[in-house]
Formats: sequence, structure tokens, C-alpha cells
Amino acid sequence: MIPPTPWRVRSTNQPTNPMTISVALPVYNGANYLREALESLVGQGPALAEIVVADNCSSDATADIVREFAVKDPRVRHERSEVFLNQADNISRAVQLCRQEWVQLLCHDDLLRPGAIAALAGVIAGLEGKACALIGHQPAHLFTDEHTYRHRNGVGMVETRAELMAAPVAGRPAQAHHLADSTVGPALRQGGLPYLPSVTTAAVRKSVFMQRGGFDGRWVHFDVFFWARLVQDHGYLVVDDHWTLTRVHPQQVAVVSRKNQRSYRDFREFYQTFGPEARDRYRLSRLAYWKLCLKPASQASAPLVVALFKREPGIFLAQLQALPVLLWPVVLTLTVRNFFLERRRLGPLRKLVPDEIIFE
Repeated sequence: MIPPTPWRVRSTNQPTNPMTISVALPVYNGANYLREALESLVGQGPALAEIVVADNCSSDATADIVREFAVKDPRVRHERSEVFLNQADNISRAVQLCRQEWVQLLCHDDLLRPGAIAALAGVIAGLEGKACALIGHQPAHLFTDEHTYRHRNGVGMVETRAELMAAPVAGRPAQAHHLADSTVGPALRQGGLPYLPSVTTAAVRKSVFMQRGGFDGRWVHFDVFFWARLVQDHGYLVVDDHWTLTRVHPQQVAVVSRKNQRSYRDFREFYQTFGPEARDRYRLSRLAYWKLCLKPASQASAPLVVALFKREPGIFLAQLQALPVLLWPVVLTLTVRNFFLERRRLGPLRKLVPDEIIFE
């Protein structure tokens, strides 16, 4: 059960056009990157109905930047919260403030590629009555040296930001529609998890999102945890194209949570409930359930893997000592495994971008 939240706002019940889409853009003191995010949005074309900037009591120039864009483009709306919210609640508030049924999420430090909203509208139109509440596309990452990295057909591709933003997205991208509860069980039986989007690589059906109470503010990884339960009850469509650039920088919540082992604690607490439920629901074998129970430990290994790449033995030891001693053998084993897997996955990128930038 999601705790009561202070972000509820008055209903925005207004006529909606199923062929147009809202963008929910939550922000807190985002003057550093907000302008670039808005610039990537205002040129998206008529399929984009509105850009809802949910300002979480910012004290920098965020409001001024939004007003500047709103003067030029009436689709831009500045919605300032009266109280400070945690990140999950502010994103939920942003979705609730949207007027369209389909909402593309975008963080203030990320970029939407030209043509992405038109492509999303085409995907939605092609559902043809299929039950679907979540559309996820593939991740592409933007680093501080302006290189980008994405995978296509299993091959890592390094491009510059200018190259990727200039390249058109696929007008009719390859996609796969999954019925409700058809992804989690099979993936868990194989010892893994299905691909689930992050915030910025997701478009969600607003009515379903609100019916389920929005994101759970107890978690840093509220997005993946929410999607994991949502796709158990609703259809899910995966698009094989990269519509957004996710910026990698030291202030990212994901980066901060990795450094203080918050990710491990979140996964441990979430899987205490989700794990047994999934075991019973999908009749997991002992081996599959054991692999599922290792997910929190794998998260705990992430900052150790980063410390290895950055050659920081002091941080490696500090991160290890922050964990229960009984967990050390498992975490160290997973650290070695994950280090070599990550080194292979990032091979093309590491030839051009230093580890200090890849692992901010």
C-alpha cells in the first residue's frame, strides 16, 4: 500500500485528443539543464499537446526559464508546488496535472530526440484496441564530454550528441506488445527480469497510473518497482528505438543512491515482499528464486564495480564495509562477475570516453 501523499491536485478533467500526448517534466532547481530539455520539446510538432513543468519549489532560475518558453509556446505550463515533495511524489504530481491520457515522462536534465513524440503517437495509434498501459523505449546515455552510448542489436554504438540528435528516429520502429502478466514470470524463471523503462524512457497511460496511486515515495527506484507490478496487471509495449538521451552527471539521484548504498537497501526491502509473492505466483524453481533473492546483493556490488573501474581502493573498501559482513562473500563474487560483464558491455565506449566520465 502506498502511503498517503501531499501531491494530489484538483482534477484536470478536460476533453482529450487520443492522438496527442502530454509531457510531464518534473524539476527541482534545474536551471542547469532545463533550457536544453525544453528546447528538445518545443520542436516536437502537433502530436505534443502540452509540456507540464512540475516545479518542486525551486529557488533558482527554473521559474524564469519556464516563463520564457511559455511566452513563446502556449503548450508550456509552469505548475509550482505549494509544498516541497520528494522526487517520486513530484513526478506523480506532474502526471496528474497532465490533460492527455498518454503521458511521456522526461527528467529536466534529459533530452527528447526530434520526432520522438510523433513516433510515440504512431505507436499508440497502432495499438488498435490492444490493452496497454506502459510504453518503454531503449536507453541512450549522454556523457559530459558530449559522447553518447546506446546498444542496437546487441552492438554498442558511440556517437556524439550532435550526431544522435540530428539522426531521425524511426517513423515506424520495431516493437513488441506483451499481454498483462506475460513478461515478469517467464523472465524470473530464466533467472532475470524483463526490460523495464526508467522514468525518462517511459510513456504511461494516465488513468491507470492514477488508479494505482502513482509512484511510491519510499523508494529511490520507485519507477522500476512500479512498472514491475503494473505489467503484471496491464499490457506493456516495448519499442526498439532510442527516443531520449539520459544525461549522466554527478548530481543524478541514481548516482548519489549508488554511492551511499541506498540502492541496495531499496532492493532489499522491496524484494522482501515482491520475492515471495513472485515465487508463489509464478511457481518459481528453487534456483530461479535463489537468483531473484540475489538481486539486492547485485545492487550492492554496483558501487564496488565503479570503484574498480575508477581505481579507487579506498572507496571500494568503504562501500564494502557499509554492508553486513555476512553479505561480503556474495557481494564480492558478484562484483567480480559484474565487473567483467560491464567491461565487455562498455568496450566500444571506453575506447573513446574515460572511465572517470562514464562512471561519474
